[in-house]
Amino acid sequence: MILIRLIPMAARFIPAAALMLVIGAPSGPLQAQSGPSVSTSTSTGPPESTPASLSPLEEGKRLYELGRHTEALSHLEQAVRDDEKAAPAHYWLGMALYKMSRDEEALESFKTAVRRDKHWAPGHVGMGLVYVRMPRRRLDARKALRTALRLDPGSAEYQYIMGLTFMDQADKGWLIGSDPDGRKYFQRAVELDPLHPDAWFQLGRCYEELNLADHDKLVRDRYDDYIQALNAYLKQYQVNPEHPETLRRFAGICHRFEYYERGAERLREMAAEMEGIAPDVIRAMLTQFEALTMSKEKQYDLLQRSLETYIKSLDPAEQEVYADLSHVAPPDVLEAWQAAEGADRDKVWQDFWNARDSNPATVENERLVEHYKRVMYARLHFADGQHPYDRRGEMYVRYGAPDDRRRFVFRHFENPDIPHMLTGNPAVDAIRERNLLAGYRLQLHTGGSPIGMIQGTVNWVEFIWFNARSRMETQPGYVVESWVYVPHDLELYFVDTLKDGRFDYPLKTVTHITQDMVQQDRFHPRQRAAELITRSPEVYTHDFGGESLDYAFDITTFRGAGDKTVMELAYSIPVWQFGEVTDGQGLKTFLNNQATLRDSVFSPAFNQKFRFGPIERPKRKISSDQARVSAYTLAVDVQVPPGQFTAAVEMNDEASRRIGVYERPVTVPDYRGSNLMISDLKLSTGITPTNDAGPFVRQGLNIVPHPLRAYGRGQLVYVYYEVYNLEQDEAGRTSYETNYEINPEGIPDTRSRFDGRPGRPGDQQTVVLTYEDEGEASEEVEYTAIDTADLPPGVYVLNVTVEDRQTGERAARSTSFILLDQ
Repeated sequence: MILIRLIPMAARFIPAAALMLVIGAPSGPLQAQSGPSVSTSTSTGPPESTPASLSPLEEGKRLYELGRHTEALSHLEQAVRDDEKAAPAHYWLGMALYKMSRDEEALESFKTAVRRDKHWAPGHVGMGLVYVRMPRRRLDARKALRTALRLDPGSAEYQYIMGLTFMDQADKGWLIGSDPDGRKYFQRAVELDPLHPDAWFQLGRCYEELNLADHDKLVRDRYDDYIQALNAYLKQYQVNPEHPETLRRFAGICHRFEYYERGAERLREMAAEMEGIAPDVIRAMLTQFEALTMSKEKQYDLLQRSLETYIKSLDPAEQEVYADLSHVAPPDVLEAWQAAEGADRDKVWQDFWNARDSNPATVENERLVEHYKRVMYARLHFADGQHPYDRRGEMYVRYGAPDDRRRFVFRHFENPDIPHMLTGNPAVDAIRERNLLAGYRLQLHTGGSPIGMIQGTVNWVEFIWFNARSRMETQPGYVVESWVYVPHDLELYFVDTLKDGRFDYPLKTVTHITQDMVQQDRFHPRQRAAELITRSPEVYTHDFGGESLDYAFDITTFRGAGDKTVMELAYSIPVWQFGEVTDGQGLKTFLNNQATLRDSVFSPAFNQKFRFGPIERPKRKISSDQARVSAYTLAVDVQVPPGQFTAAVEMNDEASRRIGVYERPVTVPDYRGSNLMISDLKLSTGITPTNDAGPFVRQGLNIVPHPLRAYGRGQLVYVYYEVYNLEQDEAGRTSYETNYEINPEGIPDTRSRFDGRPGRPGDQQTVVLTYEDEGEASEEVEYTAIDTADLPPGVYVLNVTVEDRQTGERAARSTSFILLDQ
C-alpha cells in the first residue's frame, strides 16, 4: 500500500546530528555537509590496510567517515597527544565521542577546540550539537551556534542545525520575543544549499505544525501555511527521494483538509518535471488524488477508471481489501462468493455490483465507485489499530459517512450526560437526546473495578491487557466517537478501549439493576448495528445532482449495415421543465443524452453519448394548458448489436440541471437472413415526403416521432415500417398483402382465432383493414394514417401483418397507443 496514511504529529525525522566537516587549514574557508546515520560499532569486515603516509589525525578522520568510530577514537586521541594545541584534533575527537553518545566528554573536547581557536566555527558547532541533545540546554546550543554563524554565515549546515534548536518546543521552552520555530534558518539553509537532504522537510514542518503563536488560528486561516508545507515536502522528495517521511507528510495534509485538487496539481507538475523517471509511488499517489478530486466533482466516468488504475497499482493483499464483499453483501451472496473460485467467483462479484448500479444509463458503476471511495477512506482513517480497518471502517464501508461524527474523551465514572453540544441539525440532536434518555447510556465502569465484561464480549487476552492498562493510568479515560445516521434513526458509539488506536463498540457493563441491564443490552451499539446490518447490509443513495426531468422515450429498430441493427431513440420532453430565461440560466440550453444497452447480467453491451442544442428556453412561465401539450421532440439513430437487452437512457438539461434516467426491456431483432421480416412499427404525428435532410428524415420521408404514443380522439395515427426480403418474380416484381388490425388492449387479435391469419373482427371495437400491394424491390417502405374518430378513449394495440403472396410467408409486428378524450 502507498504510504499515505496520516501519521501522529509526534513523529519526527531528524537526521543524525553528527556532521562530517571537511577541514582545511584553520584559517581557510570551511564547508560542512551532513552524512547518513551510521553504526557506532566497529566493522566486522576484512581489515583495510592503513596508508603508511597518513597521520593519526588523518587516519582517525578516515575511520570516522567509514563509521568505525571506536577504531577512530584511539587515532584521534593520539593526534591530540601529538599536538595539544591543534583545534581540529580536539574537534574530531569530540565528534567521535559524540557519535558514541559520550556527550560530557565530547563537550569538553569541543570546548578545548574553541579555546585553541575561538575564531574557528566547527568547534562552536560541536558544542551546539551536544547542547541540543542535552536536556534544558537549548539556549546554550543557540548561543554556540550563533557564534558559528557569525564566523561562517554562508554555511547551510550551520543554518540547518540552528533551526533544529527551535523545533518541538514545549510551551515552557518558548521565550517571548524568540523564534516560534526554525523556519527562517531552514529557509536560509535551502537558499544556500537547495539540495540539502532534510532542510526542505523541516521547513515544511514549520509551516504545517501549530506553534504557540498559531494557537488562535483556525484551519481556514492557515491555508497558505499548509500550501507552503505541501510545496516544501515535495521539494524535499525531489532532492532526496530516500527521505523516510516527506511523502507521508504531504499526503497527510491533503487527506486531513481534502486538498486533493492542489495535491494532484503539484504531483502532476512533479511528474512532468520527472517525465520518464517519475517513481511508481508518485504516479500511484497522483492517480489516487485525481480520483478523490473527481469524486468531489462527480466525474464518475473518469473516477472509476482512475480508481481502478490506482487499485491495480497496489500489492495483491491490498487489492483484496477493495474486492472484499464481506461488509456489503447479504449472507447468501457472501456465502456464494466465498465458496466460488476463479471465473465463478469473479462472476458472483460482477453480478453483485451490476445489480446495484445506481445509473444504468452510464457505463460506469456509481455504486462500485462509491464502494472504492469508502474503502479508500476507511484504509486512510480507520486502519491505525487493525487491518484492514476497525469497526468504524466497517460501518463506513457499509453506510458511508455519518450525518454527524463527534470525538471526545470519556473518563471512568463520568456521568453519561456528557456535554452533547448541539450540532445545528435538529434531526441529529433529536436522535442523540432520545438515545440518552431512553436508549443506550455510555458507561465504561461499574462499581469500583474496571469495566465489567460479559462473557463473549472480548477474549481473555484483551481482558488481561485492558486491566493492565487501566491500572497503569492514574486517571484513565478513553477516546470515544459518536456517529449518528439520521436515515436509520441510529447513534453508535465506538471506543478505543485498549488505547491502541483500534475502535470498537463499547464493552457491555454489569449492574445490579435488572431494568437498566435489559435496556443497555437492548439498545447497545453492537445490537443496534447488527439489526441494521440484517435489514440492510449496505446503503447508498445516488445524488443525480438535480431535480427529476420527466420525458417519454421510445425505441424502434430497422435493418442496419452488416451484422448491426439501426436503433432509433426518440424523446419527447415537456418544455416547461427547461425553466424560463428570467431565472438567469441563459436564453438557450443544451441536453446531454446517454444511452446504454445492458445484457442479461447487466453488463454494458453498448453505450453512446449525445448533446442536443442549442434549444431556446421559454421567455416566460408556461401556463398549465400549454404545459400539457408543449413538448420538445428529438431523435437519434445508432448502430447496435442484436439481442435481448435492458435499455437505459439518461437526459440532462444543462440550464435547469434537471436529470431523468429511465430503463425498459428491449429486443433488438437480427434482420440478417432471407426470410420475410418487418421492422418495428414507428408511431408518428405526421409523415410527409421530403428531399431535405433532417433529424426525422428516413427513406425520403419526414417522420415526426411520437414517443408518448398518446393521440386525441379523432386524431390521425401515423405508422411507418419497413418490409424486408419480399420474393421477386422473373420480372423483378413483388406482390404482398398487408393487414392492419386495431384491438382494445386485453382483447386478443383475430390472428389467434384464425390459425395465424387475420380474420374478421369479433366485436365492434376491433378494426381490420386489408390492402394489396405490388412493388419492384425486395425491401419496401410502408406508411399509413389510421382514423380514430369512431374509437372510444382507451389503450389500443395495432397489429400489422404482411403476407408475401408469392411464397405464402407471413411476418407481423405490433405496437400500442393511447386515445384521449379531447
